Amino acid sequence: MLEPRTACLLVDYYEGFLSDQDLEKFRQNVTSRYSEGTLARLLRTGSPQARRAAVLALGIMGSFQINSSVGRSLRDPDPTVRALAQSALWAIWFRADTPENNALLDEVQTLIGRERYRDARSLATRLIERSPNFAEAYNQRAIAFFAEQKFEESARDCQRVLARNPYHIGALSGLGQCYLILDRRADALATFKQALKIQPFSVDLRERVALLEAAED
Repeated sequence: MLEPRTACLLVDYYEGFLSDQDLEKFRQNVTSRYSEGTLARLLRTGSPQARRAAVLALGIMGSFQINSSVGRSLRDPDPTVRALAQSALWAIWFRADTPENNALLDEVQTLIGRERYRDARSLATRLIERSPNFAEAYNQRAIAFFAEQKFEESARDCQRVLARNPYHIGALSGLGQCYLILDRRADALATFKQALKIQPFSVDLRERVALLEAAED
């Protein structure tokens, strides 16, 4: 059980950030006093304000080792915690490898943003060869494949992402979309149901599941 002061101090830092919007000051305060493990425990046991502070901090400093703890926060009853958790996950995924490989991943994303999909796929493939367990490299290649309307290839990469990171809500969404386009509606329904288990408060996912279930009747 964490001492109340442990949570209260983190909340003080968080409320200071809400007041001054100084994210670097918040990061320095948290990293000087809190470990990743302590922040993860606060995600489970803290007050809503403490959970908000913890998930914001993990988005700044958390490693991929904390992925499942932050992923479970997508089911938190507090909507602010859920929103912060979603942002934190993307930040964690993009820095999940070595600094050099993370920089290459940023280049892949930039190429996609410039609609240079073939170049993005080529660079993502090189990155995957260097780091075959880097889930976000597969996800970015899946995005490039999808943009090129290569939906079978995109779906396969989404599956590779999920084999390495079952909390990857982007890959689940992408895989479901691929299945719909490929007229694999049963697979799409199963995928969106899987996503809904991770994000049970998602209105969009509930509506997708309901529509696909109604179409089966």
